[in-house]
Order: sequence, then structure tokens, then C-alpha cells
Amino acid sequence: MWKVEADGSNEYNNFQPGSLNTTYQLIKDLNNVDMVINIGDICYANGYISQWDQFTSKIEPIVSVVPYMIGSGNHERDWPGTGSFYGNKDSGGVCGVLAETIFYVPTENRAKFW
Repeated sequence: MWKVEADGSNEYNNFQPGSLNTTYQLIKDLNNVDMVINIGDICYANGYISQWDQFTSKIEPIVSVVPYMIGSGNHERDWPGTGSFYGNKDSGGVCGVLAETIFYVPTENRAKFW
């Protein structure tokens, strides 16, 4: 849903310009949306906190109106030695901490998986 600068700045190779179209269309159609489920590879931040900031800013009109649930993908969680299936460095070292913190879900067991 998000890995592109709205004005094209600060991107050396824009692979996903269509993600803005998806985000903007969802914002326009919010009256017909009950919930959004983002199923992994949430913002492709790969360890860059500024990418999370841009992503949360862009989805603010959505998350302020409807429930927004996530599932962690390899770009949120994967790091060698963390129990990841692939053991690569896709998360940039954050190992799911940012996704878990930004999209906090209350639960009986708050044990940190990292």
C-alpha cells in the first residue's frame, strides 16, 4: 500500500508508483470500508524509521476512521537468528519491533517475540 514518495523525491528507484493510487482510492472509498487488513510487507521500510513516519502519515486518514490490522511480513520481521523461516536481513534489523509498537494490539500475553 505504500512505498513511494508523494512528490517523487528521495526515491532512487521508484518500483511501486501504483501504491499511491491504492491508498488514495481507499481514502476516497472509506464510507464503504469496515476494516483494513494489511497482510505483511507493510511499508518496505527495511530498517529506515523515516519510511515508517511517511507511511503512518499517509495512512492517517484511513486509520483515524476504520480499524487497521496488520500481519508482519519479511520486511517487518526477518533477521538472522530470530526464528524467521528465511533468516535474511529484510527488516533492516528492527525485527518487528516497529510494527509491534506502532500497531499495538492489546492481548493477555505481552511477551515480546523479539
